[in-house]
Amino acid sequence: MPELESIIAREAEIACLYAVEVVRGRWPEAESIIATDPWCAYCYANLVLRGRWPEAEPVIAQAPQWAYRYARYVIGGRWPESEPTIAHNPKWAWRYARYVIRGRWPEAEVA
Repeated sequence: MPELESIIAREAEIACLYAVEVVRGRWPEAESIIATDPWCAYCYANLVLRGRWPEAEPVIAQAPQWAYRYARYVIGGRWPESEPTIAHNPKWAWRYARYVIRGRWPEAEVA
């Protein structure tokens, strides 16, 4: 890895943006740092990998907004591992019910 890239790879947001805008593809050397931030991990999976990123899913699942977006735009369906987190946030729970489940979500109605 060139010297400048080793500096860029130290910060999740910068590394993610670099992978999207400069590398324009997978950047394995920075994936471990990108996977530490829910937003960055979601963006990397969606824009770079264009698919699921199992190694980052535990981090993404902790943030309701990014868990919802990951389920909707990356997985394209329900993501049971993230549902407890999403269910406790009304803003993202209704979106998950409307756009991912496409119907009522009783588990979130009692949360």
